[in-house]
Amino acid sequence: MKPKSRFITATLLLIVSFQGARAECMMDPSPPCRAFWNAEVVFIGTATEVSYSATYQKGEGSEKWNYRDRITRFAVEESFRGKIGKQVDVIATETVQTAITLPDGSSGFKVMGESDCEYKFKQSERYVVYAQLRKTNDGTLAVNYNRTRPLAQADEDLQFIRGLKDAMAGGRLFGSVKRLEQEPWQRNSARPSPVQNVSIVIEGEKQKRETLTDVEGNYSFVRLPPGQYEVSATFPAHLTSPPAQKTRIVERGCAEINFYTQTDGRISGTVFDSQGQPFPKMRLDLALADQDESDPNPQVLWAYADEAGRYEFRAVPAGRYHLGVRLNSNREENFPFARIYYAGVSQPAAATVMTLAEGQRMEKVDFVLPARLQPRKIEGVVVSVAGRPLAGARVSMMITQYPFSFAWGGSGVTDDAGRFSLNAFEGLSYWINAIINLPQGQMHAEPIDLPANGDVREIKLVVSSPSGKCERCLHRYWPKRKS
Repeated sequence: MKPKSRFITATLLLIVSFQGARAECMMDPSPPCRAFWNAEVVFIGTATEVSYSATYQKGEGSEKWNYRDRITRFAVEESFRGKIGKQVDVIATETVQTAITLPDGSSGFKVMGESDCEYKFKQSERYVVYAQLRKTNDGTLAVNYNRTRPLAQADEDLQFIRGLKDAMAGGRLFGSVKRLEQEPWQRNSARPSPVQNVSIVIEGEKQKRETLTDVEGNYSFVRLPPGQYEVSATFPAHLTSPPAQKTRIVERGCAEINFYTQTDGRISGTVFDSQGQPFPKMRLDLALADQDESDPNPQVLWAYADEAGRYEFRAVPAGRYHLGVRLNSNREENFPFARIYYAGVSQPAAATVMTLAEGQRMEKVDFVLPARLQPRKIEGVVVSVAGRPLAGARVSMMITQYPFSFAWGGSGVTDDAGRFSLNAFEGLSYWINAIINLPQGQMHAEPIDLPANGDVREIKLVVSSPSGKCERCLHRYWPKRKS
């Protein structure tokens, strides 16, 4: 029988490092006055032809991939920087589908979600191109994700480039200061707003200058001698203070430095064990006191205590909070503590609510841990519907007793006799199920509930249904919210 071919897709993130099949794709947001001087070659041209090289291989072992070059030929209309002829090739390296042998011995292919990080030109379109000379030194160019763009979208670029001969001496440094305005825990949807009257100081090239941001949060320095500069911003005490940044200015060029700030509320103290000794490296959670307890994905901040047991939450927005341990899905299966709220209670209704004003600092909020949970064993066997023991099944437990999302409880793989043994803790209730890859596809056993106390030695998990058909599993992972 001919082995089946299967695909493994490697997803390419927007910002990753280049190693083997991974590529560095970082969009350069530089304005024209910076992008021009960062490029070795700048020109206007028309993409007259797009062709491809033969496929070739690079790398060793698991890092071996197939590649090909995408070659875009340009007719150069006007050159502004660098020495090029009337025609020039821009070459991009693409990672393409590569044959592999899968762990089970069958044939497969691996592919990248995106084949390269370099600009994809369209034939017959006119562009303003910011490029680098390729290391081959053969006159060909490379263009990553920078300000290269269709000529119809390049008015700002051409205005700068054509105005260079009349530009003032020195360079320009500019930027803005924005505050991330948000409701507590809505950081992903934060709307930046300008911050006025922030002091911006630059130092370098034997000079120091200072200015204030305007009503739009913007600032600017002009006629700066070329060289290295350090830029710092001074904020009020109730806001976070980002560190100073360094930049380089070139003659008739520019640099853009932006600063972002937010409310800097803090809660700090020391974590102690049940014997009153400082407890190092413990994770504490900070949750909104008023959020829905049936929410399957509660929002928390967390902070880890240092070697002396000291912890501190920083940049906390104003709001009402609960402090505690395991306030959402703690994914550490060997974490030996049950959920507990400040100060020493197990239910949110009885917990102390910490009301934090904007930029307030709460200190000496000491947290005492409960006694460690005692270990216990969960053992059993995974079998088929016919009762045959199944080796190689993945057995997983979830902690189920909390109203918030379920915490991981541990996992293991069955031995040749279909048996498994997992570590659990007294006082925590679990549910357990199994998944296995069989010739007919991936199958699962229906979950079984486990009591909160005592060893459980003779569980039988019966693999009976295709994976993805476990309605109870879906309900467990995504419990219905209260209406």
